[in-house]
Amino acid sequence: MTRVPSSGSGRWRRVEKRAGRSTAREDGRSKPVSRFGLGPHLVTNEQERYDYVYSRNRRQHRHGARRGRLPHRVARFNNGRCKSSSWHGRRAGRKFPSSFKATSLTWTSPHRGWVLGAAKCGTKNCTDVIGTTDSGKAWKLLGAIRAPIPQIGNPGTGVTEIRFATTKFGWSYRPGLYRSSNGGRSWGRRSIPGNGKQILDLAATATTTYAIVSQCAFASGLCGGKPLSLWRTSTSVGRAWTKIPLNLPANNVAEVAVRGKTVYIVDSQRNVNGRRDKFYASTDGGRHFQTRPAPCDRQPDIALVQAVPASAKHVALLCVGNLGSPQPGHSTKYAYRSANTGKTDTYAGTMPSGTFAVQLAASPSGHLAAQAASGGSFIYVNDSQTTWHTSVFFGDGGKGWNDIVYLTDQVGWVVYSPAAFFHGSGKLYSTRDAGRHWRLVTP
Repeated sequence: MTRVPSSGSGRWRRVEKRAGRSTAREDGRSKPVSRFGLGPHLVTNEQERYDYVYSRNRRQHRHGARRGRLPHRVARFNNGRCKSSSWHGRRAGRKFPSSFKATSLTWTSPHRGWVLGAAKCGTKNCTDVIGTTDSGKAWKLLGAIRAPIPQIGNPGTGVTEIRFATTKFGWSYRPGLYRSSNGGRSWGRRSIPGNGKQILDLAATATTTYAIVSQCAFASGLCGGKPLSLWRTSTSVGRAWTKIPLNLPANNVAEVAVRGKTVYIVDSQRNVNGRRDKFYASTDGGRHFQTRPAPCDRQPDIALVQAVPASAKHVALLCVGNLGSPQPGHSTKYAYRSANTGKTDTYAGTMPSGTFAVQLAASPSGHLAAQAASGGSFIYVNDSQTTWHTSVFFGDGGKGWNDIVYLTDQVGWVVYSPAAFFHGSGKLYSTRDAGRHWRLVTP
């Protein structure tokens, strides 16, 4: 038992340890220690700090405390593994560390968004999720995922992407799989369906989540030509997965995209074995899929790499190929638009050839934007029928982008130099004029 000063009263309190928890008595009256006010004079080590928080959480749950008032433990890494730890000076709802580096973003509306990233956590890195409810004007730390962010191209485990389907239910994946049911405040690890080794891509609506699974470990290539598989589950439950029978040949990348009940699957083959790309569409929530023609197959060495729905019927298609031609770092890139879920399409122009590593975004009215990188980092914009122009160029050696997206016809977001890339700085950029100009956003 220890006597310590009572904050602001000049009186003394008596501190006792009972069954792994701390209580304080002031003038003979027993009460819990003040919220988070656990200085070294009250709790002498990290284990006692954890014991107190754990026992208090149990009491609050037992008495039906509001979820928003429950504290959330953060995670930190030790020798490459993420361990449950004490608060380490970071609490959900507080401003996140200045060392935070973004790697992926997701939005459920123009106002509500989440960003996955890494930040210093003592001598290690934590994988954090931050969020905004006011269109990116203010951001706060929501929670942490007990998994590292692996470097693209290096074998490893963890997560590199984040997707939310509603304000409550979200996923973090590639190569692993984690799920949140409380808006990102806490995350639980989930088994990869079909005993797979990694999630290549994932997309979700408020009712259904779709995932493309590979039997090859992260950054291990095609590993013997094992085919991919497509799965779906309830977004609100997220446990039992149902396999969807589709012919998806081996690949180390694949795309799934969803808008309402319309689902698109892209498994590029031109750049793998020279055969025709696999392009499927479902208009009944993934119950039945039909083959769609891949417009890129009209040219040799050009592959369909992405389908981006702009509405239930409108979809933009991205074709990329001839990598390293006419010179290293160059490629052929062009787009198509379809107004009938990909049954037919219209040519939407060719982008400059001096880049590769492309990702496409489509606005509700059909504006297109593409992120690209090579010797530098570029954003191309098409706000007409077939004409593309360069709206951003950084001569940075090719730090690249991730998750470019339109939220409205005018508003868009992208991650610059993602933390999952080597030496990534993890910055956020936003546009308010349909992609013509982009500005750095400091959360």
